[in-house]
Amino acid sequence: MKYVVIYMRSRVFRNHFDAAIVKRSLREKGVELISAKENFGDGYMGDAMEAITDVVNELQVRLSGEDIKIKMAHKVERGGTVGCAKLGYLNARKDFDGRLVNTIDVDSVRAPLIRWAFEQYSTGQHSIMQLQIMLEDQGLTTRPSSKRAARPLSTSQLAMILRDPYYTGVIRYKGRLYPGRHEPIISKELFLAVQKILDGRNRKGDRDRTHFHFLRGLLYCAECKEAGRDSRLVYSQNTGHGGTYEYYLCTAKQRGLCSMPSVRLDDVEEAVARAVAAEEFHTEELIEIRDQVRHALEEMQSHEQEEKDALRTQLAKLEAQEDRLIDLAADGKLPSSKLRERLEAVTLQKGAVAEKLARTGARIQRGVDRVYASFDLLEKPRELYESLPDSARRNLLGAFFTKLNVLITEDGLHLTSERTEINEAFHEWQTHHRLTSAAHTPTKTKRASRIPAEDPASVPYRLTQSKGLNKPVLVGLTGFEPATP
Repeated sequence: MKYVVIYMRSRVFRNHFDAAIVKRSLREKGVELISAKENFGDGYMGDAMEAITDVVNELQVRLSGEDIKIKMAHKVERGGTVGCAKLGYLNARKDFDGRLVNTIDVDSVRAPLIRWAFEQYSTGQHSIMQLQIMLEDQGLTTRPSSKRAARPLSTSQLAMILRDPYYTGVIRYKGRLYPGRHEPIISKELFLAVQKILDGRNRKGDRDRTHFHFLRGLLYCAECKEAGRDSRLVYSQNTGHGGTYEYYLCTAKQRGLCSMPSVRLDDVEEAVARAVAAEEFHTEELIEIRDQVRHALEEMQSHEQEEKDALRTQLAKLEAQEDRLIDLAADGKLPSSKLRERLEAVTLQKGAVAEKLARTGARIQRGVDRVYASFDLLEKPRELYESLPDSARRNLLGAFFTKLNVLITEDGLHLTSERTEINEAFHEWQTHHRLTSAAHTPTKTKRASRIPAEDPASVPYRLTQSKGLNKPVLVGLTGFEPATP
């Protein structure tokens, strides 16, 4: 080979050092480099012109690079997205004032699945691998291109999505976050909840879960509780000659601290169903709770301003913290990587507080709606529980209980429950209501002995302090019927 033909030197060499090295190497092998678009001639003048051209080409490359960086930074600062749209969004061209403009639209097919993935992972009940399989079953795929067909997400791609704040409506560029013009798919509050779970599972010694059962995370060992330990029951699958056997065992037993035997899954599920049935309320009691919540909502409207003031104070503190971090960056007192992490965290927290401030009133109404929905579940809970699939059963149990303590005795399996705050408030109300009703029921003899020593109406209610009802504004039971003389 005597010649190597190129289109232009600027298409081959990015700097004059590369050009000189390649030219010397080819010359040593007796090969001549020829540019189809450039003719520099022979001799030392030709060599000089080639060298000057290479230097000018390098200068143009650097100038173009700087120009592109500046334009990209300006685009990001104005809220524009750089590059191809993220999964869940689409690149689109829209007509603005007679001019076609590149913009980002929400992908109506993939965006709901991305939102669902964040919501499911925030429950803490799924590993990334399990979530990836569930998304594949629902049909989530990458966007097809001219070179690659659509295909299911990999676990690494899903992990990157769960770490990307772009889906909250912001853009990460050069270690900083900028507000974007694209529509957010999830809230910043949900994103921070997912980050907390991801950070917890990335610690040394921890690993993502490999098996899932809808009771996982709710069952605890009652024997360890009596001994002052807080030990969960872990779900296990063993494969034998007869098939796969499922059971729960205490984590402390694995360390030799507990003597509780393994519990068959069928026995646990039956005990849980009985515990759900025990949560049932009478219809007339549920009607009276509805009336009290309605009165509470009327009182709580006056307290909404206090909560907004508290959120504004918190937002002002975060803004002051952000200013201090910027001052530290100017002084160079913190490493740039640490500073970027702190600034990003403060920016996301500011966004979450701003979101809360914008929806304070709506949150109170949603809290009341959640109360209504919760005691609707209490009318016939076992029938509802047995009609639901496993994933929905988990949500129902989460509305009723924070813990289910399992004890094995000679009589069999016994289960005691620790209710959620709102469910416990309902049952406290039920106890007070029944005691008060009994105290007001006329009897021929021993009426005084049926009146409780402590006036039930004087017991503070926790109903208003649950799930958005954070003010003790419900009146006592004597506010709904005449007090007993």
